[in-house]
Parts: sequence; structure tokens; C-alpha cells
Amino acid sequence: MRTAVSLGLTMTLAATSASAFESTRTLPQGVRNLNLKGVYTTANEKSNPEGKAISLAEPLWKPLKFKNILSTEEDPLKRTQLEGFLLQQGLSKEQSVGDFQANLSARINVWAPILAWGLTDKLTLAVAVPYYSTSTDIQPGFRTNAGANDFFARLTTPSMNNYAAALDAQERFQDAVGRLNNKLRKYSYQELSYWNQSGWGDTTLALKALTVDQDVLKMAVTAGLVAPTGRKENPRILTDLPYGDGQWDLFSQLTFDQKLGADFFVNQFAKYTYQAPDKRVIPWKTAEESIEVPVNATRFKYGDKVDAGVSVQMEQDSTGATGGLGLLYFRKFGDRFTVEDPAVKSELQRWSDQQSQYAQAKVGYTTVPAYRRKEFAAPLSVSLEYRRQLVSRNMPINDFAQMDFNLFF
Repeated sequence: MRTAVSLGLTMTLAATSASAFESTRTLPQGVRNLNLKGVYTTANEKSNPEGKAISLAEPLWKPLKFKNILSTEEDPLKRTQLEGFLLQQGLSKEQSVGDFQANLSARINVWAPILAWGLTDKLTLAVAVPYYSTSTDIQPGFRTNAGANDFFARLTTPSMNNYAAALDAQERFQDAVGRLNNKLRKYSYQELSYWNQSGWGDTTLALKALTVDQDVLKMAVTAGLVAPTGRKENPRILTDLPYGDGQWDLFSQLTFDQKLGADFFVNQFAKYTYQAPDKRVIPWKTAEESIEVPVNATRFKYGDKVDAGVSVQMEQDSTGATGGLGLLYFRKFGDRFTVEDPAVKSELQRWSDQQSQYAQAKVGYTTVPAYRRKEFAAPLSVSLEYRRQLVSRNMPINDFAQMDFNLFF
């Protein structure tokens, strides 16, 4: 039996790098801001290269062939008998007797404390360390096909009269998932079952400078890095959700605001993230086999990322009401692995070029104008946001709910 190591559940499920509504605003000198950001999302489907929805567990939707049964048969006599029967009947070891299927759901809850400090009126330093609570639930199954029916029929013909072998094969097919889990345990993989874990993610450090500050037009430049402090993907857990990708990132962003009136402005931003190359010990899986494979130190470079967005936002000083509507765009270029075997390289880089678009809406309230008028005791704000995925390619199909609480001091 074979399966695919890794279901492709990366932290694109809960990426907050292109999060929410941007602005050119920086903190006044000496003022600090604590932002508690909460993001929640679920997914049970992903998009393929054509943008069509398929199961998150698609890598497990594989055929069970005679050669897979032979490779897991521990009894030498039974293995020899099966090989002899296939040869006698003219059956190919590549013939399928059924298909593995699975349903997979993932849940991610992220709380990200973000601390910012105004170094000057136009220069702000910020650091963020997200905390993840994640779980995956998988329901694997197996269904025989016409190949299995033909196999049973051949065993029970009057000339063969091998009902005992037919019953034994039928029991093995009925326990195909159990035998798959046995193989996973044999090769030190975690069996297919419910999984959950919590932990800290990668740390982001950013410096934002307000470079153009006019009445109608404002522009800010942001630069920063992402340090690999989060837990990396465990290749021995097929449904693992990592909290970081294990290597350093550098990013820069341009943000523009154009004032439309007393309460409204238009925002545009574009961000580029460079993912540095690295080296890691990983299984050299292929489309045909991903359990009984060599594990080697491998050089790789994850694809760089582009985030962009446009929005119309409202901030009403008289009431403190805030809100916005916008669109977000995300693109990650394909990964590159330094591997000479084309079958291994193809599988490692499979479907790693990703793209998505979201519509977003926000409502909120701020006491900052009232605090400046000495009508409120503390400057703070709270907002709720919802992001709806419009289209995607090679990504989980999921929407986001987000809450932000800001305290200025």
C-alpha cells in the first residue's frame, strides 16, 4: 500500500502577512500600541491547478495495486502464492483492486500579539509572534473495484476452487485502511487519525516609515524580516499543520493613502516577500511511493510571495465608527528543490505555485478621536473583519474571520 507523505497543508491556511486593511499611519514618537489580532478559519477542500475544488485529502485518493499488496505481505509463502497466481492468470502487478479515499477537515485559530513603538512621528517599529491552535480530522476509507471482483471470481472458479484464499483476500481488502496504518507505524509515521497541537509561530520584525505626508496623498515604506521561530512541518505526520516554514524571509511593502473627504480614504498596498534558500532532511517521495523512500538532506528554495490590495475605508471622528470594503490578491511562486531524480523533484514541487483573491469587509469603533477631545479615558479601538475567498489555485478553499483589539499607551 502507498500513500502521499504530506497533504499540502501549509500555513497559507492562516497566512496573516496580507492581512486585513492597510494604511500609511505611523505612531507618534514615544507612543506604543498593543494589537491583539485573532484569526479563525476552517477548510475541507482545496483548489487544483485548474482552480476546481477537490478534497484536502486528495493525495490519499490513490489506487491499491497488486504490487502494493505484495510489498506489504509479511508471510513469504502467501506472497509467493499470490505471485504465482497472478502469473498463472496473466494478471499484471499494476492492476488496481480498489481505491483509497479520505475526507479531511482542518481548523486553525491564531492569536497574534503585535507590539509597535513610535521611534519618531514618521517611523514605527513593530514585532509580532503568533500563537496557533490547530487540529485536523481525517476519515480514511477504501472501496474495491471491478479488478477486485475479477480477482475473486478467478479464485472461485471450479478449476481453482480456492474459496479460502478468496475469503482471506476479501478480509484484507476490508482491512485496507488498517493495513495502511500498520505500514505507516512500521516506517515511523503517525497513523491517520485526529491530530491537534498548539504553539508559537514565526516572529515578524518590521520597520515602517511615512515618506510622503501630504493632505491628499500619503505613502509609507515598510521593510522587515521573518525569523524561523515556529515549529516546522513534521514529515512523519501526514496531516501536520506547521507554524513556520523553517527559513528566513525578507519583505518590503509600499502603501498609499488618498483622502476622499473628511471621513473616507482609498488605500493601495503591494508587498514582496523573499524566501531565503535553506537545507533540510526530507523524504524523497515520488508519485508512486512515498513511505518506503530514502530520507536525504536536500537544498530547497520556497517560492517568493506577492501580496497586494485595494480598499475604501471610513474613519468618522465624530462618532468613532470605522469600516471598509476591499479586495486582496496573493501569489506564491513555485518551490525549487535541488534533486537530480526527476520523479522526486516533480513530486516535491507539485502544486507549489499558488494564487488567490479575497473580498474583505470591516466594521469597528475607535475612541482615539474622543480621547484627543478628552471625552474618553483611554485610546483604544476594536474591529471585526471577514474575508471571503473569490478564486484560488493550488490553495485551501477557506474564508477568514478576524478580530483586532488595539490599545495605545
